Amino acid sequence: MKGKMPDYYEKWQEQNILDQKIAEIQDMVSKNYTQKNIAKILGMSEKTLISLKKKYPKLDHAFIFGNDELKYQLMDTMFKKAMGYEYEETQTTIEETKTGTKKKIVKYKKKAQPDMNAARYLLIIKFGRDYNDKKEEIDAMYERLRNREEKWTNASSDEEDI
Repeated sequence: MKGKMPDYYEKWQEQNILDQKIAEIQDMVSKNYTQKNIAKILGMSEKTLISLKKKYPKLDHAFIFGNDELKYQLMDTMFKKAMGYEYEETQTTIEETKTGTKKKIVKYKKKAQPDMNAARYLLIIKFGRDYNDKKEEIDAMYERLRNREEKWTNASSDEEDI
């Protein structure tokens, strides 16, 4: 009777490439690759990848950490856009002269202006309803709930719940 065949994870362990594969998966997730694309790149079906994630927490954590990294990158990009940032543009021109061609490279430093929508979004996310344009409505709703002024009805019956 033969033993069970090792799965991909176990093969990676045997070949001493498990940490490398985990890092590759995390990197792909952080670059917004879909689970289906990751499975294809790894040479397996998406169903197999899902099974491996359930069986091996280390593999599942690679997806979690990759998503966290993507989230932090996006928030960092949003922060830069909100605050404004400097960037460099390069313009290359080639001129024909009597002695041959002359390449001229000109670099410009530019500043992207702050994006008020991005700044507002970050203020709302970070500091809550104080920066929401519906602050008064939200505060009134909280006050009514706190004073139990709202009556909630169950749509499937005529009973009132407080």
